[in-house]
Amino acid sequence: MKNSVSLLIIMTALAGADTLLVPSEYPSIQNAISAAQNGDTVLVSPGEYGGPISFQGKNIVVLSTHGADDTLIRTFMDYHCVSFTGGEDSTAVLDGFTVRNQIFDESSSGSKDVVQYGGGVYIYESSPTVRNCIIDNCVAGKGAGVYMDNTSARIIDCTISNNELHASPYRGAGVFAGRSRNGVPPIIQNCDIHSNTNASDGGGIHIEDSFVKIINNNIYDNYSDHQSGGINVWGGGPEILSNSIVGNDGGSGGGVFIGYGIPTIIGNLIAENTAGLGGGIYEASGSLICIENNTIAMNTASQGGGLRSSKDSIFITNTVFWNNSADIGSQISLPATINESSTYISYCDIQNGQDSIYLGPIAILNWGPGNIDIDPLFETGPLGDYHLSMSSSCVDAGNPSSEYDDPEDPFNPGYALWPAMGYLRNDMGAFGGSGINYWLTLEEEESSSIQGVLSLRSFPNPFSSSCTVCYQLDETSLVNLSVYDLSGRLVKTLLDATVPAGMYSEYFDASDLCSGMYLIRLVSGDVSTSRRCIVIR
Repeated sequence: MKNSVSLLIIMTALAGADTLLVPSEYPSIQNAISAAQNGDTVLVSPGEYGGPISFQGKNIVVLSTHGADDTLIRTFMDYHCVSFTGGEDSTAVLDGFTVRNQIFDESSSGSKDVVQYGGGVYIYESSPTVRNCIIDNCVAGKGAGVYMDNTSARIIDCTISNNELHASPYRGAGVFAGRSRNGVPPIIQNCDIHSNTNASDGGGIHIEDSFVKIINNNIYDNYSDHQSGGINVWGGGPEILSNSIVGNDGGSGGGVFIGYGIPTIIGNLIAENTAGLGGGIYEASGSLICIENNTIAMNTASQGGGLRSSKDSIFITNTVFWNNSADIGSQISLPATINESSTYISYCDIQNGQDSIYLGPIAILNWGPGNIDIDPLFETGPLGDYHLSMSSSCVDAGNPSSEYDDPEDPFNPGYALWPAMGYLRNDMGAFGGSGINYWLTLEEEESSSIQGVLSLRSFPNPFSSSCTVCYQLDETSLVNLSVYDLSGRLVKTLLDATVPAGMYSEYFDASDLCSGMYLIRLVSGDVSTSRRCIVIR
């Protein structure tokens, strides 16, 4: 679905520009790029193609016809597989390729050095768009999968996995993110970044003096032997928003390490990470840090199972710390011994309360209002295993100030937009507050705004026994309107018929259903959209 939608948009936008076909017109991708002009599209059929590939400063689209699974670019390990170094802007697009540079050049004599920067994709002083790509099994010294510096690049909907660092300084096995270009930060969004290894700093992502935006990514099973298996922050002011950071392993900061810089950390699930110090987060930046609306759970360390911070003023609000484990400070460790630290905690759910927090000799803990010690009642939902149940004490329990409110459901005034629950007061944890918009999938937005299903809504929501489901079509279509539980099981079919264009409503009787969240799904031809509803008894 995503590939076909993006192809439609590109081909419409570039109507009138030339399309260069590989391999029917040009034997290689690089031959076609060399012949292309700004605005052209290089359209690549399935197959394996040799690199390295350079965009040569051209703002063109290089697009595969069948996606990354069927189209591979490979090169030797001492080359960048794909590079952008000629000042390209966001209209320079690489879309739908597997990128790999772990080939040894047997024609050369002696040992082979790996490329220093960017084994898979190398971006310098340029700001391209890389999307729908698989960047795997690449090697380098920095940014084995992707290296970007002095850039406003956009890395969107990519899988970056199984990349390794094979040379000093071993930073950023998955991604190395450096400085912004012309004041516009780069963006890494909706990517799976996993199983990247052999890093000293940042198994998944290493950030160096960058204001990169890291939004709604799955960052998991990455490894670093020094600082952070997941995300390593070493300067700048990155925005880390609504990511799932799960199952990473690092010497310090299994999920996130903050060496210095002032990151924004809002709406993240940081769970099941492992480290020597700071299983979820290790903070040693010397800066004022705010940690807001995160779920920090099931992390493990020798000190600071959920978080370790020893130097700074740190504000923690609307956050859940639960089932983390450590010998010292099972949930939080504040071991200040040389530099005084001040930590402010309010409106958080912390297992065992202040008893789970270790305080060093000159650590100051400011225990603010609204803190609780009540099981958050996690349950499995569409976004993972750490959703709040409807009966959780964390629902509508965050900071009551309107600036922290959950976004309002536009079709259900007074109630929170899913994945928040209940009313508008902030929900503690990753699925409440201002960051929840980033958890919504682009697929649903695309299908409703691009392809003819104009709206789907239900009211009231939540409801106890029945609601009205409204939908609108812009053309006659075979329509299926069904209700599913969160495990994907069909529970009711409301309509399965051909329907003319127009606005319609259907009655949804839920009197026989248990309390909980359900998914109303509308399928119109080959297009679909969905909306969550909540049954409360």
